[in-house]
Parts: sequence; structure tokens; C-alpha cells
Amino acid sequence: MQSDLSPGATALRARSRSRRLLVRQSLLDRLAGPGTRRCVVLRAPAGFGKSSLLLTWQRELVSAETDIAWLRLADVPEGDLHFMTALMAALGAIDAAITRQAVAHARPDAYAIERLVIALVRGIAAHGRKVVLIVDDVHCAQSENVLHALQLLVEYAPPNLLCVFASQQELPMTLAHTPGSKTVLELRRDDLRFSLAESIDYLGMRLPDLDERAATAIHRLTEGWPALLRLASADVRRRRGVQSSPLVHGVPDPEPFAAYFHAHVFSRLSATQLRLLTCCAAATRFNALLCADLAGAGYTPTLCSELLEPLAREGLLSSPPEGPETPEPLEAQDAAPPRERWWHMHPLLRSVLLTRFEAWPEAERLRVHATACQVFALRGLHHQAVRHALAAGHRETAARLAERGAAALFTQGRMNEVIALVRQLDARTVGDNTNLALWMAWVELADYRLDECARSIERLRGQAGAITLDSAPDRAPALAPDMRYRLTLLSCLLAIRNDDNDALSRLLPELLAPPPGADDFALAGRRNVLTWLYLHRGEFEQARRIQRDEPTPRVDGEPMVGTLFGSLMGRCLVGLSYAVEGQMHRAERIYRQVLNEAQERGARCAEAERLTAQLLVEVLYEQHGPLVAARFIQEQLGAPDGLIPDTALRMIIVSNRAQQAAGRRREALEHLAQAASFLGRFGMDRALACVLLEQFRIQLAGKDAEAARASLQELEVLQSRHPGVEPGTLRRIADVVEQARIWLAMHDGELLPTLAKIETLSHRYGQRGQIGFVAALQLQAAEVERRLGRAEASRARVCAALRLGHRLGLLATLLGAHDNALELIRTATTIPNLDPVLSFFIERIEALAQSQRDASAEPAPAPRFRDDRRPSSQLTLREAEIAELLLQSLPNKKIALTLGLSLDTVKWHLKNIYMKLDAHGRSAVAQRMRQEAERDDDGR
Repeated sequence: MQSDLSPGATALRARSRSRRLLVRQSLLDRLAGPGTRRCVVLRAPAGFGKSSLLLTWQRELVSAETDIAWLRLADVPEGDLHFMTALMAALGAIDAAITRQAVAHARPDAYAIERLVIALVRGIAAHGRKVVLIVDDVHCAQSENVLHALQLLVEYAPPNLLCVFASQQELPMTLAHTPGSKTVLELRRDDLRFSLAESIDYLGMRLPDLDERAATAIHRLTEGWPALLRLASADVRRRRGVQSSPLVHGVPDPEPFAAYFHAHVFSRLSATQLRLLTCCAAATRFNALLCADLAGAGYTPTLCSELLEPLAREGLLSSPPEGPETPEPLEAQDAAPPRERWWHMHPLLRSVLLTRFEAWPEAERLRVHATACQVFALRGLHHQAVRHALAAGHRETAARLAERGAAALFTQGRMNEVIALVRQLDARTVGDNTNLALWMAWVELADYRLDECARSIERLRGQAGAITLDSAPDRAPALAPDMRYRLTLLSCLLAIRNDDNDALSRLLPELLAPPPGADDFALAGRRNVLTWLYLHRGEFEQARRIQRDEPTPRVDGEPMVGTLFGSLMGRCLVGLSYAVEGQMHRAERIYRQVLNEAQERGARCAEAERLTAQLLVEVLYEQHGPLVAARFIQEQLGAPDGLIPDTALRMIIVSNRAQQAAGRRREALEHLAQAASFLGRFGMDRALACVLLEQFRIQLAGKDAEAARASLQELEVLQSRHPGVEPGTLRRIADVVEQARIWLAMHDGELLPTLAKIETLSHRYGQRGQIGFVAALQLQAAEVERRLGRAEASRARVCAALRLGHRLGLLATLLGAHDNALELIRTATTIPNLDPVLSFFIERIEALAQSQRDASAEPAPAPRFRDDRRPSSQLTLREAEIAELLLQSLPNKKIALTLGLSLDTVKWHLKNIYMKLDAHGRSAVAQRMRQEAERDDDGR
């Protein structure tokens, strides 16, 4: 009697049977909408999944006993009669009674179309059941009568009729509604893009072996464009290996997408538009004025704007909101001119167009790059200007622009941008320019090329003397005094990074005596570097005194706050000094204050904010246990960056203990093996020793004494590489070795020698002021006393550990001091008239243990290590999701609403994104990511 599908729908569904459709529940919920809705409009270019979305919705409608008529105008021959016949056939397939009256009253006159529509809506109203009429490819409708019929269907629709129109372009008719009307739902290009989570689900469905990081890289390249996601997944399958496709590494390979763009984009463009776009592809960002310069004669800014605006509406170009890097117009006028509109091209479209660009004559390509270099240099866009100078073959110009830009950015405290700028240069471009060589050494430190950085510093120190009249004419220019002091700062940071206290001691006199020509930023850096130096020498009060007594650093009269050398970073280091001592309460108060202020001040404080968040991990671990702290790392921080041993070590240990708390010892050992490789690669021996101790403890707890003894041998070999390191952070290696020996002696039953070792190590820690370690050692001593049968002595040591732990804020440390720690702590509750403070502290420790048991049923967050510097490897999944919405030009409030987050949380993630991608502002995020892709292209 009735059919739930029209012939057109049946054909479409048959054609799509082999296609695995992703259920996009959020969009389906919006389509369901209120019963009063009369019209749904899906408008987006080809390939945005309009038909696929309607197919999945159709399944829900059928199960809800809704009748569906599907009319695809691309399959209907031109002519009013063909359209009316197809429309009645689609509705008649639901119920022949719907079209009976329309057939009976058909007369060829001026009112034929309206008469037909009136008859059909009456038939639908009489049908009673809900009817959804889907009209696909509305952009194919050319006849005014057809458009009039569609408009009347909406205006005359009875309550049980819902009209759904899908079109690649603006609807070629005027519907009687406003976009905000509750009777109409309009889904456009940005609504139909796949979110990051949807892309991961879709790619996982088609490529089961693809991991989330690779899926994130593909999503970012396609910008959630469904057709491009499908083509990307097909390319990965075709290559018969997930890692063999450049797309999974974030490289915009044009080959899989060329045919699509030629068929659906280039075929619609005029020759003028296509040439303009090809020119624009050479630049990662462009505006109408730049386009006119690049394209040459015959192109004016007005014409370029007219040609590009339609492409922006189709999603081929994106225009990010104004940010700190948005360039100003070239010439100031009496009246404030409107800000120029800048665009970025879709990365995959750009990769296809670059193939066309590379086929142009070399002279033309060099002209385009040289022109772009001039325009970007005039606007102070250093990164872009240098990139185009190099592409034009003008190495001397690139070196001059990079040197000028690095100096300006460094003085402003924008160190990350200096590094991103100089990364573009190679040794040939740097040549004998000593200033550029210094900037290159900063890049080597940021890229963890520590041996290269050390060699660069040594070479520059050899050139640091003043040039005399007798100097050889071909000798490289010497460093000016202000640059020499920057070299001193860099040398100190490298020494801190390497735990090289001898080098720090040698550098101290230089650091304390800046030359008269030292700039403000270098002088500001002196304050924080001195704090680091004294902190790593164990002189905690001296480290804090520098931040307390010396004046706040200023640059050009303005206080320096959020950068590496700013006051917030200095306060963060004060917090670290308390944490190293074990005073977690005091450290937490400082970290929280710094974090709040950094969040209030914005993206310029991202460096201080990220370091503080990394250090806060230790506080979260103490208060809430390893599982909570590890989730914070996964959601907020991502992989350890390795640049600062203290933060990298904390993140590694916490992530590993989360694995242990979840009962995943094998995974924990695998993680530690990865960590050891990571730390060994970057020469972080102190952190490596702590990781080996963690490995030793797991092996011993797992009754694998042979493996534990092998780990102890590794520790002893590591210790032999650093003899006589007092005072300094590397003495921690000797302490770690002694801790391992204590554990092994306890395991072997050598109780009295163990107690002596504990007393000696506790005394050593107490002398240095690192009393946090003493609390855990006291609990170990309590276990030894218990095994010796000395119950009273054991309880006394437990109470001493509890008092110290309570004063310092150490919960997780006490709980993890020994496998039997919780039972030992409970013995203190049997003490008559126990101090209520200690009783309550024991309850808190018990609550923490219970929360860890409750959480252990959930999978522990998987720890990660950064293997490269690609953006896709640096962002957490949440950050990548926010970056994707940011690149769609959504404001913060819309991002928060879309992801169900608070506005403050979105701001927090954005600042982490800016920090990780060396970006200051929204537009810089896209620029940084595309620069990485361009370097990969050049490498290929």
C-alpha cells in the first residue's frame, strides 16, 4: 500500500549501499527539531556530506514511521513538465491519494503550478502521517516555475509536511522566512564540517589501524571536509600501510585530491580566477593588495577582492579574526582606514595549486616570491618575508631580514617567535654572520640539538673578542657586547638544561657583571637565570632572595611579565624552590597565583602559564593521586617537552604511576623504557636515574629480583659518569642509587644495614633542606622497625613521617613510600590520644587510597613522548579540537558552546596552543602549522 522510499531515494540508497555512513548524532538531533518546523536548508559545496547526512537521517525517520519523498533535481531533465511529473511520482510513491487530486485538476494555464502545489499540500494534509519531502541539488533548478513551486510548497505547507532543500549554492529562491526563524533550520558549510571527534570516528571506521594522532593530522589537513576525508582514507588504504602515506604525518600530499579539485573547483573558475589562485598559493597568507602585486598587470585590488570573496564563502579560503599579528594597512591616512582582509587557503587546495605553480617558468615563480618578500617586509611580517626571500633565491636578503626581525622580537620578549623565524635558515644562509649564528644556537637549544648548540656556543665564544687593526680581513665579525651577554644567558640555559653545575659556576661571574651595552631584555633574563642557577645549586633561600629583592624586569619602561625572562616565570621558580624542598603547600599557593595571573593577562603569558601548569602536576599528584594528575597531563599538557628536566621528570613519573595504580605493570615498564630512551637521547641523566629507580621498584614489587639487580647496575654505571658532583643537581643520581640499594637490602632481609643506610640518607637530605624525601624514608624505616619486631619504634617513625607529611602537604608521597605504607599509617590510629590533626590527616590519606582503588577500574591515560616538532605531535586531543574550531574562525564563546566547555577553559587551551606552536594569536596558529607543512614539502 505504501512505500517508505520514492524511486529516486531507492536509486540513491542503492548507489550508497557500499558506503559506510557515520552517524552524526549532533546534527541528527538538530534535524529532528521541533514539530513546528516547516523547512530545513542544507547549503554547502559538493563534498560536504549533505546527501550522506540525509541518508542517515532517513533511517531515523523511517523507524519513526515518517513517510519520505526524495527528489534529486540533478536527475530530472529540464522542463516544468518533467519536474511536476517527478514531484508527483515521489509523493505518489508514499500514497497515491496524495497526487490524485493534483492529476484531476491539471490544466495548462498561468496558475498551473500553484494549482498543482495546492492540490499536493491538501493531499498531504489529508494523508495525516508526517511527510518529509527532500529536494536535493536545488542549485540545478533553472526554471522560474520550478523555483516558484518549491517556494509555494514551503509557504503552503500543512503541519505534517517538512520540506528539506539541499543545495551547493545559495537557494535560488526567496523563502518566506528569516534565518533566525524557529520554523526554519539552516545548516551551512561550517555546520557540516566533521568535528575532530567525528573525523577520528570516521577514519577509525575505514582505517582500523589508524591511531588518533594520525587521524588528527588528517583531520587538520582536510579541515573536516567530508569528501576530502574520504579521499584521504582511500589514499592510506591504497598505500597498504598507515605510515606510508604523507597525510598521516600532516603533509598535504596533492596527488589524492587533484582530480577532486579539478572536477569540483577548477572547472567552475574562470581563467582569471585560476591564475590568481595559483599565484596566491605561493603565499601562506594574502590579501587583495598582495594578490594584485603577485598576479601582475591587469589585476587590481578591487578585482582580486571580487574574484576571491565567492571562494571564501565556499570555504576554499578562510579569513581568521583579527589578532596580534594581523598587519596594519601600509599607509596611514587622516581617517582611519578599514583593516585589510587577509585570507588563508585550504591546505589541500593549496597543495594542488602549488603543483601548478611549480610548472610555471622559473623566472615567473621567482618574481612572485620576490614581490611577496617586499610586501611582507614592509608590513613587518618577518617570518613570511624571510620565507619568500629564500624561495626567491635571495639569501643575503633573507639573512638581513631574519637578523633584523630576530633583534626586534627578542627585545619584545617574543622568544618563541625568534626561534620560529630563525628555524627557516640553513648554515649556508647564516654564513659568517655571528649575530645570526647566535640566534641559530637558540634554535638548536629549543630543538634539543644540544651537542650542536654547545659547539655553536664554543665557536661564538671564540669570536667574542673585539676586532683589532691586525685582524685578518676574512675573519668573521665579533659579537657586540650586548650580543655577548645574550650568549652568556644562552650558555647558562644550556648548562641548566644539562645539569652542568661546573659550567654554571664558571659562568656566574659573567652573569653577575652585564656589560654597559646589554639590552633590557637580556638584563631581565639575568634575574631569572640567576634564580635557576642558585636553585640548581641547592641554595634555595638565595634563589628566592633574588626574586624578592631585585627590581621587576622592564623592557622599554614596561614591566616584563609572562615570557621566559618575565616576573611571572621568576615567581614560578620560587614555587619550584619550595617544591624541591618538599614544601608542597607553599609551592601550590605560588603556582595557583601565577596561573591565575597568567590566565588573566592573556596569550603573552603562555610560556609562564605552561611551565606553571607542568609544575602543578606534582601538586595534583600529592593531593589527588597519579590518575587525576595523569589525566591533567593528557588533557592540558600533552607530551613532556624535555627542555626542562624538572618538568619532564615530573610528568613522566606521574604518568607512569597512573599506569601502576591502574594495575598495568607491563604497560608501566614499557612506558619507562620509552622514557629512558627519550631522556638518554637528550642527555638528561638526573631524570634518567629517577626513571631507572622507578623501573627498579616495579621489578622488585613484581618479584623479578634479577631484573631489579640489572637496573641497579645501570644506575651504578650512570653514577660512575658523574663522580664528585657536590654541590649540584647531579648529586641526585648518587641519592637515587642509594635509595635503590635501600630497597634491595630490605628485599634481601638485611634489616639493620638498611636502617643505617636510611639514617645516613635522611641526614644528607636534611642538611640540604630537601626534607620532602625524609618523610618517605621515615616510613621505610618504620617498615624495617616493624620487621625487626619493634612495634613502638615503628609507630614513632610513622608519626614522625605523618607530622612531616602534613606540614609539607605530602599525601601521595607517603602512600607510595612503600608497598605496605597504608597499613603502616593505620597503625598510628592505635596510639592513645593521637593528635586530632594527625587523625584527620590519616583519614585524608585513606580517602586518597580509596579514590585510587575506585579509579583503577578505568583505563589509565596513555602517556606520550614528543618524537618530532610537527604541530600534530604537540597538541593534546582537546587542544587539536579547539584549534580546528579556531581555524574555522569561531570566537571563543562559540567554541565553548560547541564543545560544552567554560569560556575560561577554552582560553586556557588556546594559550597552551599558542605556546606549543610558537604562535602569538589565532592567525599565527594557522601560519605556524602551514609553515611546518611547507618545510615537509621542501624536504620531499
